[in-house]
Amino acid sequence: MNLRESIKDIPDDDWLEIIENTSDRYKSTIGRVPKKYITGEVLDYEVLSIKHKCSISDYTLYSVIVKDNWRPKF
Repeated sequence: MNLRESIKDIPDDDWLEIIENTSDRYKSTIGRVPKKYITGEVLDYEVLSIKHKCSISDYTLYSVIVKDNWRPKF
């Protein structure tokens, strides 16, 4: 399932920490931002997991691990 579909039920003011799984051993943080500001091709990345990380008084933080499914065209 892609990121766009996976986060549709999360409120716009909740925060997402998006981490790209680049290999089995390495992960790369894309960023930490409120859901309403996430746009572009990252919404098409495949979601590997979503975890509720913590709740702050005004918002909830979710940790999302994604994988880019881009493949070169031949």
